[in-house]
Amino acid sequence: MLLALPAGAARAGTDATTAITLKAGTPIELATAEPLSSKTHAKGNRIALRVTRDVIVDGIVVIAAGTDAVGQISDSREKGGLGMTGKLAVQPLYLLRGAQTVRLAGTAGDTGAVEAGTVIGLALLPTVSGRSAVIPEGTRLPARIDRTVTLAAPK
Repeated sequence: MLLALPAGAARAGTDATTAITLKAGTPIELATAEPLSSKTHAKGNRIALRVTRDVIVDGIVVIAAGTDAVGQISDSREKGGLGMTGKLAVQPLYLLRGAQTVRLAGTAGDTGAVEAGTVIGLALLPTVSGRSAVIPEGTRLPARIDRTVTLAAPK
């Protein structure tokens, strides 16, 4: 699947060897490349992300689907007693296109849910604990280009 970005991206010049500019705010679709859990991931941990759709400018794939990206756990809280749920938030940081760094922005997160019956049972069973927050592998993470960047045109 292709994602055309004429509003968020521009091409400098007309010749195939010129540079391509990706403007700040250009959308880029990412997904988690590994399962994440508030049980195993702490705030500050780096995580693997992957571009899920080609970023295309003037018919040229500037960033290919499958390109690796790096994110970070921006908030994590383990589950607790008395039904306290876990919390997990992810922030995309950057991707590399050759030797060039493309900074990214955006957020996604999950809070573990507590069943209604569990909440009712709290009065009787104070040892009931909440759920860990889980973000499965392949979870979509909408992001955008954080800073305008000029990239060499692909060959």
